[in-house]
Amino acid sequence: MIFSAKQLANATTSFENRFRLAYLSSGFEPTIVIACKSHLLITNAYRGMPIKRHFLGAADTGKEALELVSRLMPNILAIDDNLPDQSASSVISQAKQMRPSMRIIGWVTKLDAFFGYPDCPIVIAEADVLGHPDTLTFATMALISNTSYLSPSIHQRLGQLKQTAPNVYPGTITLTPREYQLLEAYALGLSNRETAEKTGLSVRSIQTYSGNLLQKLGTNNRQRALRRALSLGLTELGHLFEAKSH
Repeated sequence: MIFSAKQLANATTSFENRFRLAYLSSGFEPTIVIACKSHLLITNAYRGMPIKRHFLGAADTGKEALELVSRLMPNILAIDDNLPDQSASSVISQAKQMRPSMRIIGWVTKLDAFFGYPDCPIVIAEADVLGHPDTLTFATMALISNTSYLSPSIHQRLGQLKQTAPNVYPGTITLTPREYQLLEAYALGLSNRETAEKTGLSVRSIQTYSGNLLQKLGTNNRQRALRRALSLGLTELGHLFEAKSH
């Protein structure tokens, strides 16, 4: 697939607008520390941050990353699997002890060696960033809405290992695949029309499904519905572009 410069510019602008809207509406202002061996990736991550003051610092070893977490107390830690001194799992575990409320995003470059991260509900495979263009949008919105997201290759890898996705537990309410799609749309801040376009349904159908979902979750507000679903362990982003089903 070929992307024109105009298409890329439009996609970037749309993503940045959604990012700002999401964190402003949620009351969560992201402050991030990155732990990554690649200086190029660190530099690109900084350049890609829509709001530069959210980027508190970066480290290329696990020890230095933990020092930054202890000193700066960020509310997001982004970490890859290529640190020279510690495993990502070890750094994540220690960082969560320092700051239990901190949200973690794991970046996987060695998919064949990936066996899952504890306490890390958002995991991205490097290969999915180009292969699945919505990966970064989903991951970012999952961070803001405090839910989970596993990129497609991670889903597949965990399936091969017969492991359960992190931080996804059965709740007392059962949702249909379509209702999971709607929760994802809520997290992404999509309108009914945008959700209809993504799912191939009519706006009226989306309104009907949404009304039923809100009633099931005992609320009449999308953000409250999302928080209710999170409290029940019902949400995991990544369903919106799966095969259409009812």
